[in-house]
This record gives sequence, C-alpha cells and structure tokens, in this order.
Amino acid sequence: ESSVCADLLDEFPKILGMDQIQFGVHETPLLLRKEMSDLFPQQNFDNGPFTTITYSQKTENDMSKWSEEIEEERELKMERFVQAAKEICARLKEDGYFADFIDPCAGTPYYGAHTNTTMFETDEKFRLLGFRIEDLGCCKVILHPEFGRHVFVGCIVTNAGKNNPVLEEALDDLV
Repeated sequence: ESSVCADLLDEFPKILGMDQIQFGVHETPLLLRKEMSDLFPQQNFDNGPFTTITYSQKTENDMSKWSEEIEEERELKMERFVQAAKEICARLKEDGYFADFIDPCAGTPYYGAHTNTTMFETDEKFRLLGFRIEDLGCCKVILHPEFGRHVFVGCIVTNAGKNNPVLEEALDDLV
C-alpha cells in the first residue's frame, strides 16, 4: 500500500497563469437552459441542477483589436482554458456528473456530439451570465465587469449543482 500511495501529490499542480482567472459559477438561467439544450441535445436540462461556469482570464491586450501579439496571447489563453476545463470536467465525470465545455475555436461542445448550434465568446448568451456584448460594427467584443475588453472568456457546463463539493474542490484546486 505504501508503494501505491508514494506517488500521490499533496496538492494539485498549478496551471501557469491561473492567478489571473476568475470563475463565475451560475445556476443556469431558464432562458439559457433552452439554448444549452440545443448545444447538448443528449442532456435533459429541464429538471434538476444545471450549472454554467464562466472562466474569465485577464489579458494584457485589448481583445477588440488585432495584431500578431494579440493573436498569440489569445491562443495561449485558449490553451490554458482548455487545460483547466478538461481537468474540471474530468473531476466531475469521475463522480458521475455530466460535464463538458465549449470549444473556443469551434463554439461547439468539446466532448459532445456536433450540432448546428454554436456559442462563441461574443454570443449574446453571455449577457445572461453577467457580461456585456458590444457591437463595434466590424465585430463584436465581450466586456467583463472588471477586466473590460482585456479578457478571454470560456464556458463549462455540468449537471452538478452550483454548490456541489466536487465542483468547489476542483475550482479551488485550480486557483
């Protein structure tokens, strides 16, 4: 037994940049449940708990602009989000919950079946989770209440309740 437990870590290793992250844990509003049902048709979100977790990572650059530097930063933030989202989903799935996240490149479920419904970072659905979406004419940009346009936003969904201890522990371990 001692040889099996010898490799256990005292704490989860930190993912680089997690000190710049804010998680928002939301009981999914009714209007958003319908939209999410289209994204995840195999799930029944009508009854029981359904939680949407927003992942907001502060950026150095204003994400409403474009340059090589901004594009590189955006790609790095996306990689960090995917790494964190995979960890959160794995923890929840391990305990028997449904969990998936929106692939930031495709706007579709990362693990789930492909549908024609999408949810990109500038989607109006994010208004229901406390963000503002600004239409600049040429494009839209998401605004975080604290970070403004200096933000990358990701989205994770689960049927674990908002105050579920597995969810709380996974989020605490990451930040």
